[in-house]
Amino acid sequence: MPKSFKNKTAYITGGSSGIGLALAKILATLGADILLVARSAQRLQAAQRTVERTRQSDRQRIATLSLDVSNHVQVYEKMRAAVADFGAPDILILSAGINTAADHFENITPEMFTEVMNVNVNGVRTPIHALLGPMKAKRGHVVILSSAAALFGMFGYTAYAASKGALMGFAESLRYELAPLKMPLTVVFPPEVDTPMNETEAKTLPPQARAVKNMGGLLTPEFTAKEIVRAIQKKSYWCVPGRRTRFLYLMHRLSNGFLSRTVTDLVIRRAIGNETAKPG
Repeated sequence: MPKSFKNKTAYITGGSSGIGLALAKILATLGADILLVARSAQRLQAAQRTVERTRQSDRQRIATLSLDVSNHVQVYEKMRAAVADFGAPDILILSAGINTAADHFENITPEMFTEVMNVNVNGVRTPIHALLGPMKAKRGHVVILSSAAALFGMFGYTAYAASKGALMGFAESLRYELAPLKMPLTVVFPPEVDTPMNETEAKTLPPQARAVKNMGGLLTPEFTAKEIVRAIQKKSYWCVPGRRTRFLYLMHRLSNGFLSRTVTDLVIRRAIGNETAKPG
């Protein structure tokens, strides 16, 4: 992997945990200055200390910025101030996201659906919009974390898959605008990753969804981050971490979705049968 990011600046939303934090640690070991962005100031401070221990040199800047990526006013004000203080990013990684509506569609209220869309879609759109001007001069690299749920759809994921599918369309369209500016864009489609978000969604996740997710396997944040950094180094547009997920996606594409839907329907029927057979 080694390719130096010395004298490069990376802004990472969702940088206090999960994939965002894992990316920050790798980029710090490769020499980058890092601005960690997240809502919780307390978690950001802990993440900052963690990343500082991995950096190549004490001269590398590891800073934090507390904001809500779904709050337009906050994002524009604080990102512009960050550029003035920290410099424009060479790499902008959008990894903030939530799944507070992992449940049967009939149980998801309009407010729950809207919250997921606001954080996962507007929380990507607005930081890019706020930073695009300053990034142009650097030909900065935009990295958007979508999800394998955007490629396949998922039982119990109507809100989350809708938000991540929106990011896929957004990224595809934005890529055409950035290409003439010589600004790379990478969109990432991870399967299930062992992050704090998993703990949140597990509280309401239907057993059918759990069975379907098991097909894609569980990746660590560190493995996923390494795959993403390789994609950044290669300036790849498309990044699907994990061999099993890539195989499932290939099967889906080659069969126009027939094979993946057939297998998924079978897994769901078995999960329903197992749930029905439980005593009591």
